[in-house]
Amino acid sequence: MNQNVTNLKLAERGALLSIGAYIVLSGIKLVAGQLFHSDALRADAFNNISDIIGNIAVLVGLKMAQKPADTDHKFGHWKMEDLASLITSFIMFVVGFQVLYDTLQKLISNSSIEVDIMGAIVGIFSALVMLAVYLYNNRLAKKVRSKALEAAAKDNLSDAVTSVGTSIAIFAAAFNFPIVDKIAAIIITFFILKTAYDIFMESFFTLSDGFDENLLKKYEEDILKLPKIVSVKSQRGRTYGANIYLDVVLEMNPDLSVYESHEVTEQVEQLLTLKHGVFDVDIHVEPSEIPHDEMYEHVYDKLFRFETEIQAHANGYEELIDDQYLLIDAKGRYRNKTQMLVDHPIQTTYLSNYQMTSISQKSKLVTFEIGDYVHTSLWRRHENWTVIFHQISKKQA
Repeated sequence: MNQNVTNLKLAERGALLSIGAYIVLSGIKLVAGQLFHSDALRADAFNNISDIIGNIAVLVGLKMAQKPADTDHKFGHWKMEDLASLITSFIMFVVGFQVLYDTLQKLISNSSIEVDIMGAIVGIFSALVMLAVYLYNNRLAKKVRSKALEAAAKDNLSDAVTSVGTSIAIFAAAFNFPIVDKIAAIIITFFILKTAYDIFMESFFTLSDGFDENLLKKYEEDILKLPKIVSVKSQRGRTYGANIYLDVVLEMNPDLSVYESHEVTEQVEQLLTLKHGVFDVDIHVEPSEIPHDEMYEHVYDKLFRFETEIQAHANGYEELIDDQYLLIDAKGRYRNKTQMLVDHPIQTTYLSNYQMTSISQKSKLVTFEIGDYVHTSLWRRHENWTVIFHQISKKQA
C-alpha cells in the first residue's frame, strides 16, 4: 500500500478520537447543565456538537483523499484533505465570532458571568481532556504529515483554551473580579480567530496551488550540485495533501546524448524524492547555450594548441590523451596510450596545413602535416577535450 495512503489511514485515528471526545464531553455538559441549571455548560455542549461536525468533515476528507486517481482526477484526490482543513477553519470562524458576539453583548449590557462553580470544574475537566487529545493529534499529524489532522488538532487546542478561559472567568467572578471575564473572553476570541485565520490561509494557499519559494530555492541549490547541469531554468511546485508535485526545467550541455541526459534526470528525481520527500517529479531538459570558448573558431585554435603541446611533449600533455587512445604509426603499428608516451618522439616542427572538420559539437577531426608525414587525429569532448585516435601516414608522392 502507498505510504501516503497508510498515513491517511493513521490520521483517521486522530479524527475518530476527536469525535469520540467531543461526543462524550458534549453529553457530560448537557447532563450537567440540566442537573445544575447551567446555561454556560449547555452552551459549551452545543459548541462541542459543532466540533463533532467539523471533525466528521475531517474524517470524510481523509477517507476521500485515499481514493486512487481516476479519469476525472489524474493527480488523485489528495486535495480533499486540504478541503477538510478549509471546512475546519470555517467552523472555527463561526465559534470565534460567536464568542466575540457574546463578549460584546456582555460589554454593552455590563452583565456579569453566572457564578457556577460546577460549570467551572466541568470546564477544567473538559480542557484537560481536549489538551490530551490535542497533544496526541498534533504529534500524529506531524508524524503522518496530515494538514487536515493538524487543523483538527488546532481546533482541539482552541476548545481547551476556551474551556480554561471560561473556568477562569467563573472563578474570578466568584471572587468578585468580573474584569477577568472580559479580558479572558477577548484573549480567547483572538486566539480562536487567529488559529482559524492561519488554517484558512494555509488551506487556501494550497488549494490555489501556492507553493513555498524557500523550498524551491533549496531544491535548486541541491540540483545544481549534480554534474552536467548548467542551470535550473524553472520550477513549479504544488501540493496535494501532504504530497509535493514538482515540474522542473533543466538546462544541460547540448553535447549530452539522450541517454546521458536521462541519467542526469534520474539522479535529480532520486535526489528530490529521497532527500526532500517530493512525491512526483516531472523533468524537462533543454539544451543550454554553447559556451563561448566552444565556438568553432575557438575550438579550432584550442585543438591546434593541444596538438602542438602533444608533439612537443609540453608539461601536462599526457592529460590531453584519452585513456582509450589508439595510435597507428607510419609503420602500421598499433600503440595504446602507455606505449605512445614511451615511443613517441618529440616534434618541435611547426604544424603545417592544419585543418579541423566538425563531426559534431563534441567530436572534431583534425589533420596536419609534419615534414613528410600526414597526421590525423580524432578529438572528443566529454568534460574536456581529449584525443582518442591518431594516425600517422607518409605523404603520397
